[in-house]
Amino acid sequence: MLPKTRIFSALLLGIGVALIVWGLVAPRFVHADGRLPLDLDATTYTLTDDNGQTLLNSDPEAGLVTTPITRQLHFQVMDPADADRATLRVGDTLLHGVEGVDGNDQERLLSASVYNFRVDRFTGEILSEMAVTSQLASPTLNYDVEGIWLKFPTDAEATSYPMLDTTLRQARPADFVESTEVDGRTIMHYRQVIDRANVAESFADPSNTTTLTREDGGTTTGYLYHDVVRDFWVDQRTGLIVDMNERIDDFYGDRTGEKYEQVLLFEGTLSDGQVSDLIAQASDIPDGESAQTANTIGMIVGGVLALIGLAGSFGLFDRARRRRSRGTA
Repeated sequence: MLPKTRIFSALLLGIGVALIVWGLVAPRFVHADGRLPLDLDATTYTLTDDNGQTLLNSDPEAGLVTTPITRQLHFQVMDPADADRATLRVGDTLLHGVEGVDGNDQERLLSASVYNFRVDRFTGEILSEMAVTSQLASPTLNYDVEGIWLKFPTDAEATSYPMLDTTLRQARPADFVESTEVDGRTIMHYRQVIDRANVAESFADPSNTTTLTREDGGTTTGYLYHDVVRDFWVDQRTGLIVDMNERIDDFYGDRTGEKYEQVLLFEGTLSDGQVSDLIAQASDIPDGESAQTANTIGMIVGGVLALIGLAGSFGLFDRARRRRSRGTA
């Protein structure tokens, strides 16, 4: 029968080897490195402007009206997904008025679209065509786009990133502005500026052109222009957006860009409570540095235990004990 020291040493050896193996293989199965989580709660960004201006789908004859406007972006992480890629579904709605006061959601609706696309879970890069369904029962539209949307790269840097603008169906730069610390998190500020872009030059659609009446009574072709300033505040570690605001000035103008008819004037911001919730959500995503440190410590401890166990398994401790016994005899 083996001595107890040999049995104990074998146990130490087994535990040590197990810790070393776990430290080596854990990164393959436990993703604690800031990538977009597959189990992330559905995230909603609600931007509100109490004094927006818009044309009404429900009453085209009303002309431009001043009204509260709400834009809601709601995204979910969907299947198919794997260690590096995932599918995002984004609902984008624009409503006017006040809920419960200015009619139901259908009566308040200005626009509604649902987007489906594949993303890289680390970089946020759009990897597939953008599949878009606008309004109810409309056919799905597919178009190619490069860049990111609603997810900045993990470990975001002080640089520019191409950010999708859904009105243009193109990506435009979001430039780094500054970084700040909020609740112990590094928050990166980026700004996207789109200066009077002619939407008709991006893609053909009946809504992108109209007929304008000049001051002399004549007519001219009008084009939809899109003028935007967007600010994004991004959790540097995870690349998740934790705050945003946007100023949109959409109007019909002539070929030179002179404004004739306002279509939408909107300056939307998130509430303080929603920003706090988004920062807390980003904080809950595991930090890859902590996991790496834990794995390294586990491998070091495992190595020490394995060496001790290996020495004991070859009887080194028994021989040392016998020598001490002879020395004291």
